[in-house]
Amino acid sequence: MGLAAAVLYGVLQGLTEFLPVSSSGHLALAAHLLHLESGGIGLAVATHVGTLVAVLWFYRRAIADVVAQPAPERGRRISTFVWALLATLPFALLLSGPAEAAFGEPWLVAVGFLGTSLLLLVLARLPLGGRPLPAPIDGLLIGAAQGVAVWPGLSRSGTTIATARLLGVSPEAAAEFTFLLSIPTVLAALARELYRGGLGGAPWPEMLAATAAAALVGILSLRWLIGLLRRGRVSWFAIYTLALAGVGLWLG
Repeated sequence: MGLAAAVLYGVLQGLTEFLPVSSSGHLALAAHLLHLESGGIGLAVATHVGTLVAVLWFYRRAIADVVAQPAPERGRRISTFVWALLATLPFALLLSGPAEAAFGEPWLVAVGFLGTSLLLLVLARLPLGGRPLPAPIDGLLIGAAQGVAVWPGLSRSGTTIATARLLGVSPEAAAEFTFLLSIPTVLAALARELYRGGLGGAPWPEMLAATAAAALVGILSLRWLIGLLRRGRVSWFAIYTLALAGVGLWLG
């Protein structure tokens, strides 16, 4: 696909991974428009590694704070993540096959974008404020939401943040939990692709370029999103995802 297109692919991932607009849906439509008949999934995983780097950098202090906490408090926070991961697995495994098939069908991606739009409209009606940390039992519901969000077009960040907010978690805490939860999720996706035979045949220089672009743009996107969440100004993304649903239906 060429280095320039790979960088563009990484920029797209860095912009959309953290904003509640579904990076997988964008990449699915981009793969269709760029005629990536093979390698699309592998390149998507490569760019997810870039956004993983962005998460680790952006939340490096939060991670250090968790490590430095007293054992009881640290254990409570870790247990919340464990419950979330345990709840993610069955839903993600159940939907992984259909979701991968949907990746190549624009009209199915459009269904995911419609779901994202509905979630954003619900999120827009929630008041600001809330608990500074999700409870362990909250992790089950947030993890289940993350598992369902493997469907392309259904925003993982939008789904999990909306779920956490509905459970009474504050906007910033919901975002932090969502993106820290993405770390093992991305590592699992990468391991799965490597086990299945690599990253879809995409040339390494292109994958590295896409990963670097996704990391740099991802850091900037995270800063922007946190600012929007603090002010409660994310509802307009629903208009954008509705437009993308229309594009998917048109392509499909």
